[in-house]
Amino acid sequence: MFKRTTIRATPSDPTPPASAAAPADRRLAWLDRMRPFRARHERDVSMEGALQSLERQLREQQNAVGDIIDVWNELAPPSVRGLATIGGVSQGTLTLVTTSSGASYELSRVLRDGLERALMRRLPSRVKRIKVRVGSGDA
Repeated sequence: MFKRTTIRATPSDPTPPASAAAPADRRLAWLDRMRPFRARHERDVSMEGALQSLERQLREQQNAVGDIIDVWNELAPPSVRGLATIGGVSQGTLTLVTTSSGASYELSRVLRDGLERALMRRLPSRVKRIKVRVGSGDA
C-alpha cells in the first residue's frame, strides 16, 4: 500500500536547508524586538517623582488659596499670623487651623474684633464664613 522511502542528506552539504534557518532567524529577531518590553525595569529611586508631586500639590494649593493668603497676611495682626495656618476654603467656609486651644481662643477673639468682617469684605465671593479649629495644620 504505502512504500517507505528514506531521504538521505548528502555529506557534501553540511548546512541545513534555507527554509529551516529562516524561521529560527525570524524568531530570534522577534525576541530581540520584544526584549525591551519584557525586561524588568530598574526602580527609580531618585527624588524626582516625589519632588514633582510636591510641586504639583503646592501649585494647586497656591491656585486655590493664594489670594486668601495674601489678604490674610495683609489684614491679620502680626501677633495672630503665626498662630494659625489656612486649612482651606470649601463652599465659602475659610478654615483656619491653630496648634493649641489657647491660640484658637486668641484667634477667635481677634476675629470677633473685626478681622472676620474685614476678610469677608475683601473676599466677598470666596469667604462667607470663617471656622477656627485646633489641629496639626497639615490636614
